[in-house]
Amino acid sequence: MLMHPRQSLKFFLAATLLATFFSCLKDEEAPPAHQPEFLIEAVQVADLSREEVAEIMSQGGFYPPGSELLVRFGVEAYSLTYNTVLWDGSAIVASGALLVPKTTEKFPLLSFQPGTLGSPSEAPSLFQSPYTDLASVFASAGFIMALPDFPGYGVSAETEHPYEHRESLALATRDMIRAAREFFLVERREALSEQLFLSGYSAGGYATLAALKLLQDEHPDEFRVSGATAGGGAYNKTQMFLEIVKSDIELPNIALYLWALDVYNKIYPELRRPYTAYFNEPWATQIAQEGVFSGVEKNPSILLNPSFVEEIGSGSDTAFLSVLADNDVYDWLPEMPLKLYHGTYDLVVPYFNAQTAYEAMTARGAADLELEPIVQGTHESSLLNYMMGTFGYFLAIRNPG
Repeated sequence: MLMHPRQSLKFFLAATLLATFFSCLKDEEAPPAHQPEFLIEAVQVADLSREEVAEIMSQGGFYPPGSELLVRFGVEAYSLTYNTVLWDGSAIVASGALLVPKTTEKFPLLSFQPGTLGSPSEAPSLFQSPYTDLASVFASAGFIMALPDFPGYGVSAETEHPYEHRESLALATRDMIRAAREFFLVERREALSEQLFLSGYSAGGYATLAALKLLQDEHPDEFRVSGATAGGGAYNKTQMFLEIVKSDIELPNIALYLWALDVYNKIYPELRRPYTAYFNEPWATQIAQEGVFSGVEKNPSILLNPSFVEEIGSGSDTAFLSVLADNDVYDWLPEMPLKLYHGTYDLVVPYFNAQTAYEAMTARGAADLELEPIVQGTHESSLLNYMMGTFGYFLAIRNPG
């Protein structure tokens, strides 16, 4: 039966209104995808069952008996690339690892800063690192783990790593946290709780305090840190270098200290001195040609230029001392719960780093600060105490009461 023209018009208008109505409903149900500012790409590289995480845990020979009770969930592992900036403000693409527990429960984000990497293959985003093995256990226990590679590793391997440079490590950590948060917005997963934790050991402990200070000072509305731990970090750069330059014994790890010195000398315009300003020959030429890991003299009293040593000791080298002060992270007031761990027999990063940080922060009025000395603990042996202590500390904050 044919419709009257007016009926046809009414039908058309009604159909149009209904289509518009349902279209609006559809738009409400499916809002436009989040456009990330920091996250570039997230590639899933592994899907681990609970049993596989437990196997990783047992093979490491790191956790004490009974720790397998920590393993609760399987873990999804992602390699992230993200936008960040270097110390000079130049843009760079960096990378990191993200480990997500396989559950519908909401859990906190834990930014875990890795320590000194033994080789480029240990970048967390490559998932061949002991740090990602450790992080997988935390993820299985109910923490969403974000591990920055830091510039110089992963996708930014062509960039020189800014070893022990406060600002560089803090910026990379901040933007990795941002990228990890954006991952859940892009994927439309409601897995993140409002809690945020930070932690790291050795160079990662130093990076953690650097990042905490940056988040607190410059982004207090964006980041509310629920708790943090740091272990074995060289927070007091000024005293570290004063102790090194006056040493008259072989320092087995002197290359690490020279690495930091070399980084500072390249980054800060007020320095940028020839190597002869710091080192005696033939080591000045050797370092210039082959780098700080080329097997130079390990006794500072033989290696270092006497004029440099004298000027540091007397305080007359104000430029170098100012650079050290710019990289100190021990004397500020943390507003978040913070616990420091450090071995009393640590010969790589001496215990005074944690002790002076605790004293300085306490003097400034830190209300929720703890220091746990690991009695007779070395830099290596103290890692277990730090890891297990961190787990318990964060678990108490995550699940109060």
